[in-house]
Amino acid sequence: MKTLSRSLAAYFRPSAPKSSGHLHRAARQKAKRLAATLHVQLETTGEAGVNVWPTRRAEVDPFEGDHYAQDWADALQRVQTYAGISELVK
Repeated sequence: MKTLSRSLAAYFRPSAPKSSGHLHRAARQKAKRLAATLHVQLETTGEAGVNVWPTRRAEVDPFEGDHYAQDWADALQRVQTYAGISELVK
């Protein structure tokens, strides 16, 4: 009986939590794809954060002085904000 309960316990045990890399994979891929088309540079830091820099000069930079994103979801949001700015000088 103990053998049966041990083998069943393995199947009903909660799964291990996903790593942060798996959680942000889709946001990372979208951010990199969009950044490549918008001339926005993504610079990973030593921690989990990302610096988001426009490579072309913008008349108004909504993130002036603070280009650090906490994670890839935040970086994607910043890249999308730059996508909404039509004042990027070519």
